[in-house]
Amino acid sequence: QTRGSAEMVSARAAALHALVALEKGQTERLRSALDEAKLVGREQALAFELAHGVLRRERFLDHVLAPFAHRGLPKEAPLRSALRLGAYQLMFVGGMPAHAAVHETVDLVRSNKGFANALLRRVADCVELRPADPNHPTTQFPLSPTRSVLLPQPLPENEIERLGIVHSLPYFLLQRWTKDFGVEGLRQIAEAASAVPGVFLRAVGISRDELLAELTAAEVQCELCENPRQLLWTGGNSPFGSKAFAAGKFVVQDPTALAAAEAVPCKPGDTVVDLCAAPGTKTSLLAERVRPAGGAVGGMVHAFDIDSERSHLIHQNVVRLGLQEFVRIARSASQLPVADAVLADVPCSNSGVLGRRVEVRRRLTGTTISRLVIDQKRLLVQAINLCKPGGHVVYSTCSIDREENDGVVDAVLGTPGVPPCEVLSRHLTLPLAGKHDGGFYAVLRRALPASPGDG
Repeated sequence: QTRGSAEMVSARAAALHALVALEKGQTERLRSALDEAKLVGREQALAFELAHGVLRRERFLDHVLAPFAHRGLPKEAPLRSALRLGAYQLMFVGGMPAHAAVHETVDLVRSNKGFANALLRRVADCVELRPADPNHPTTQFPLSPTRSVLLPQPLPENEIERLGIVHSLPYFLLQRWTKDFGVEGLRQIAEAASAVPGVFLRAVGISRDELLAELTAAEVQCELCENPRQLLWTGGNSPFGSKAFAAGKFVVQDPTALAAAEAVPCKPGDTVVDLCAAPGTKTSLLAERVRPAGGAVGGMVHAFDIDSERSHLIHQNVVRLGLQEFVRIARSASQLPVADAVLADVPCSNSGVLGRRVEVRRRLTGTTISRLVIDQKRLLVQAINLCKPGGHVVYSTCSIDREENDGVVDAVLGTPGVPPCEVLSRHLTLPLAGKHDGGFYAVLRRALPASPGDG
């Protein structure tokens, strides 16, 4: 479908502003910079699509642009970002006329308009309305089943290096993933990293079928997911403008993240601690599960996040969902009680959600993970100490890196002074494009104290 010209100008300008702000270190998240433009509806969605798409394909865009820039790609962030934005539209936004993508992107460039115009026209000439030949993977790249780009310089023959360029991934990650999951696993992870992630809706307080009926009446198109709580938004109106959203009848949650929250063993009347709770999505599921039912009394989730600025998001979420009666937000870790179950969904490399958190691939280095592991171990020890004997701890990440997952669990359980625990299960999910994010969780049970007659 062809995009409206006037609509796209605003979306392009906002996307370019966000990309330049990220490039200059003025923001850590594209979303924050995009919000400054105060766009709504389709314009907001398009700006989001363009900015995040450029980052998902940055190395590939540069690979296509570079041969046409005889003195090298420009060092100035605004011009370099504009070239990437134009090239992304030409190759990855279907139905957009090439002349519109070139002309309206060049209009955003303050200087060197002729240079930008010439480069983007050369890129446009490389796009062909025919399928790529699978026998030439280094010189022809498929954009869709009916479109391809004839590459001005070949991609590497080595598949691992080629995947790194095509999906814009750091080489050290490719090496780690190949070692852990083989080339086939690497291929799946890389494809997910450059794919637009799905928007999954978890029903709250009503059945999934009831939510589907309400959203269908509001012309929000959804399809059923494998998990009986979830729908996948597929088109039509935005669900976030619906009465169902305003009434707190659903929250956005990926299937992998939902599985980690569902793995917490808790029941009505239990006391649960959510140790790294912002923005409160997992907190809300735990609150639904512990609220009194069938004669149970009590039932409370104690939510804490060390980032005080993000803690307000927990409050916003649970209030919209009508669950505030079953959630207490702790201002400090010292306010957290000993609990029947503790969820430690710890800060991590986000290597399982690179398609969703696109900026992360710019921040990750070979030393990032080893630094994160220090905090992850500390948080798991804290979670175990907050759990009563016989209770459960769930340690989870949105990482697929073994050092952050099994490595942390094994290291903590072997640490002197840490209360003994039994590992009941471990689950690693690799990201799959269009289906779910990647992530890990382990379920631990804290051992009961030995009775006087033991031993």
